[in-house]
Amino acid sequence: MRAPIALLLIALTLGAQQQFRLPEPKPLANRLSQSKAAITPDMLTLEALLASVNRNFPPLRAALLERPLAEADLLNQEGRFDLSLKSRVDSQNFGFYQNERFEIAIEQPTQVWGATLYSGFGVSRGRYPDYDGKSLTNEAGQYRAGVRVPLARDRAIDSRRADLGKARVGLRLADLTIDQQRITILQTATRRYWDWVASSRRLLIANLLLEVANGRDTILKDAVAIGALPQFEQLDNQRIVLQRRNNVVEARRALENASIELSLYWRDDQGKPVIAGASALIPGFPDPAELTEEQALDDMIAAQSRRPDVLRYVFQRNQIEIDRKLARNQRLPGVDLYTEYYREAGDGLVKRGPNDLRVGLIFDLPLQRRQATSKLRSAEARLSQLAQREAFQKDQVAAEVRDSASAVKAAFERSGVATEELSITRQVEDAERLRFELGDSTLFVLNQREQATAEAAIKEANALADYFRAYAAYELAIAKALTSPANTPRP
Repeated sequence: MRAPIALLLIALTLGAQQQFRLPEPKPLANRLSQSKAAITPDMLTLEALLASVNRNFPPLRAALLERPLAEADLLNQEGRFDLSLKSRVDSQNFGFYQNERFEIAIEQPTQVWGATLYSGFGVSRGRYPDYDGKSLTNEAGQYRAGVRVPLARDRAIDSRRADLGKARVGLRLADLTIDQQRITILQTATRRYWDWVASSRRLLIANLLLEVANGRDTILKDAVAIGALPQFEQLDNQRIVLQRRNNVVEARRALENASIELSLYWRDDQGKPVIAGASALIPGFPDPAELTEEQALDDMIAAQSRRPDVLRYVFQRNQIEIDRKLARNQRLPGVDLYTEYYREAGDGLVKRGPNDLRVGLIFDLPLQRRQATSKLRSAEARLSQLAQREAFQKDQVAAEVRDSASAVKAAFERSGVATEELSITRQVEDAERLRFELGDSTLFVLNQREQATAEAAIKEANALADYFRAYAAYELAIAKALTSPANTPRP
């Protein structure tokens, strides 16, 4: 008689007990953004996190300073073409010829054919020997202007224009450095985000399991009190409660750790880290999407023309090409044409002028030219070296894209299997609960079924987290972040 009463009591009480179920998130359309219907303004989305990283993440802000540094170097090279002012004062007082002379001149180097423009004024007083007659001027002085144009060496390029050209290329290299650090930082932030979401999911599962055990403990206590069940059943359930409470503590600690690590990337407008609270948690993972072979192939081709570590070789080659061009220039003879105009002003003893035009050539040629030859050979060797490295880098990019695409496909398949496993495990748990209510099972077996459902739910959460982490690695491999100019940070 006692057994039917116990079974009836257990059936009535446990039949009304809430079964272990994970709340189903609403359908999510985009695999990397949450549905507007499922997200509240207080929740932290991946888009909001990445926007915070672009605005306020200190290492990225530091990386952005590569551009001002490159601009400063460019300004330094442009300064080599600045207009210069020169002056000179000579005085000879203790010899037979006592005199004084003052000169002032301006000089402007240009980027046109390597030409240099200059103009000046000089005036002298006193006596000069006949062999130094060029230093003598009339009372109002001597005005002059001229231009010097290289005809062979330094006509197409010279050291100043070469350094300026390399500094301009350096601006693009600085941008590539920023891009490389940016996509790496965004990928790491994305991984931290999905770790945080997975941790919150695991804590939810642990809490739901604990709630089921706590609710059952109250029912079992009443059943033991009226003698419907032995004390052992309640003690065993109390063991389960303590076990699940320990799981909650571990899951909560894991979530706190994930929130703290996420706070390095989620910052307020003052750049201070923000630790995400419970209100910031999204309801669950978005639906994963399959990566097709066609998309992976298109992304691999695009990555080889978009990745900063590939483009860097293009601009490094441009800089070495400038070095090679300069080395070839240095092997040419120096033949400079100069034209100068002089005007003698005022009265005096000078018999020149008053107007004078001079035209001449200056020739210079190091006969062996070993320095120029060594620089030329060095540039050609570096170009060959760079070509080999560039080819390998493209192969490496292709391999990284293929591998990351393979990881995404495997993670997608695993997430599907894990979801199906969770569905079947829930069905088994429901059947076991029905058997328990009918007296054909035990609390121990039912607990095992509930634990199996929880483990399947955690496995699904881990599989989904692995998928989105794998997709973040895939986006790093194809430099996806560089296709969104609106999200590009500014200094």
